[in-house]
Amino acid sequence: MTKYFSILSLIILASCQLEGVEDAENNNEDIIINDGADSVETDEVLMLQDSIDGQLNDMVFQKEDGLRVEWDIKNTEKQIQLNDVVMVNYTARVAAGEVYDSNKELGEPVPLKTNIGMMLPGWETGMLEMHEGDKGRIMIPAAQAYGEDGYLTIVPPKADIIVDIEIVSIVKPITLERGVKVYKWKTKPAGKNPTKNQLITFDYFAYNKGKEAGMYDNSYQNEAPFSFKFENAGVVDGLHIGMQVMKAGENAFIEIPAKAAYGSKGLIDHVPANTDIVYDVRIESIL
Repeated sequence: MTKYFSILSLIILASCQLEGVEDAENNNEDIIINDGADSVETDEVLMLQDSIDGQLNDMVFQKEDGLRVEWDIKNTEKQIQLNDVVMVNYTARVAAGEVYDSNKELGEPVPLKTNIGMMLPGWETGMLEMHEGDKGRIMIPAAQAYGEDGYLTIVPPKADIIVDIEIVSIVKPITLERGVKVYKWKTKPAGKNPTKNQLITFDYFAYNKGKEAGMYDNSYQNEAPFSFKFENAGVVDGLHIGMQVMKAGENAFIEIPAKAAYGSKGLIDHVPANTDIVYDVRIESIL
């Protein structure tokens, strides 16, 4: 399995359109809690106790809608914030079922950015309760995962999801003019930043932020990377601004405020008016 396809599988699974999710009923029959011990092991999953000796267990976070986070290691500093980029190791599986996605074959952490629709709703909500260095699991009810329909033959209908996750690090952004932020998640010490009229060739995923969050474009669908001349039009201003700190072989999320993207007009059928956008870019060459 190539690095591209392993990472893309996560993005596609998380970004798929879910019909009827809001009306889906929680299907938690695979998850069992036993109040008689600190934890209980079933055929399905090992769960922590909600309380110990009458005191709430601070290694458990439980929401009324069924979303649950359990920690093996829990820190108190550097909590994940909305819009952060975090490097994670993860394994996603159907509750009481098989693993359907993981970064283990890559042998290195992968980047996740909040507030762009990159993850399942419950995955993102649970991860926002975690901190840098945490290890644990996010238990996601079907209504916040793939809903009544499931996903193809990979995830059954009405399936709860469990994500075992390690928060390896939070990526510190580089803040540039006009509010553009660059979150480099793969860096190269050698190489030079682009100069005017150099041709930058890269693959990308493009996302809307906020209420309209979700992927709206990517270069892989054209089976070829995209190119443009630096500081010579061709793309939104914010992409030129972000690319000024990039080198060949580097990867980053470039977060672009609406004023440096498509502004009050938006981009027909893709980007609503006054919407911030994010490019997840992988730079192939700068020539």
